[in-house]
Amino acid sequence: MVIRRGALLLSFLAVTACGREVGRVRLPAEGSGAVELTLDAGEIAFWTDLSIEYEGDASLEYRIDVFQNGSSVGKTVCNPLGRLSTKSGWVETNVGSSHTRRGMGSMSCELKLPSAGPTVVKTTLVFGKRPPTTTLRKADLVVKQ
Repeated sequence: MVIRRGALLLSFLAVTACGREVGRVRLPAEGSGAVELTLDAGEIAFWTDLSIEYEGDASLEYRIDVFQNGSSVGKTVCNPLGRLSTKSGWVETNVGSSHTRRGMGSMSCELKLPSAGPTVVKTTLVFGKRPPTTTLRKADLVVKQ
């Protein structure tokens, strides 16, 4: 029982150490979206909230552009199918060429915001390599700070 509580505490600390969710761009399919937020200066972390099934090889990416006062202040590309440093409710299966991913995970891409204030986060979700078959139910980009 003590080990279970300790593991739960460590999991909670890992998730809260990555910041709190300040907004998300809801993407039920490939395409573009944006969200306007009021952010603090400093690091912005990007997570995925993903539900996908696919056959064969695939690559998927969020192409992110962050704007303040109408000007781009940073760009990055994030891989929701790659290595996720922190996961929450994550379920992943790989059986032969069939793959599923579901849950939230911290992607290894960040931006540093130069100043606090109104900020627009724009993203485009695209397949770099489209699998022969795919079912994408959700691919929300989660913004944490």
